Amino acid sequence: MRRLAALTKPQRTRIGVGMMVLGVILLMVAVWWIHWTSFPKTVIESGVEVPYIVGNFNWVPRGWQYKVIGYLAAFAASQLLLAGAAIAWVLNEKMTWARAAFTGLLAWIELVMIFGMVPSEWLNLAQTDLDWSKQKIFLTIPPWLVLGNEASISYANVKDAISMGYHLVMLGVGAVFAYQIQGISKPSTKVEKPKVSPYGRPLVKGGG
Repeated sequence: MRRLAALTKPQRTRIGVGMMVLGVILLMVAVWWIHWTSFPKTVIESGVEVPYIVGNFNWVPRGWQYKVIGYLAAFAASQLLLAGAAIAWVLNEKMTWARAAFTGLLAWIELVMIFGMVPSEWLNLAQTDLDWSKQKIFLTIPPWLVLGNEASISYANVKDAISMGYHLVMLGVGAVFAYQIQGISKPSTKVEKPKVSPYGRPLVKGGG
């Protein structure tokens, strides 16, 4: 964190703008990729299953695995954009009301991304492409573990458990990040060891 604060203003601007440009390019590619991978592989025509042709981009692979790659790329692009904006225009700058409002907007967008859009897209993927419904059994618990009763865990339960685990982990990550960022501008307390000669004596600069 302190290494970021040690950057000069031109360095921060160059790194931040570069990250945002890369984020915009990656986001455009990710949106295009998600669009074309979302088409079905086959369709039913006159009661017969035939390949679904989507034009010039029919070579793009289709399926939930490839769609997930697009989602991950889009999320990475959003993080590049937000981090780049923070480095270029917030980091080590004098905090004014305008900059505080802009920083709050960046934080709000990040929270919406992490706790809103990501879980929502996960639930959509699990319920549609993966078809993790209550009717699909993930695990049947042996009767002797539940006093002779019949009990099972459906894929819907697994879907909700993953969502809950994700929220708990991200809450912990957010707390750690919020704590660490408090000392980003504080001077380093690391004590540098004095240089010593081959004979073990400290080296000092000689007089003029």
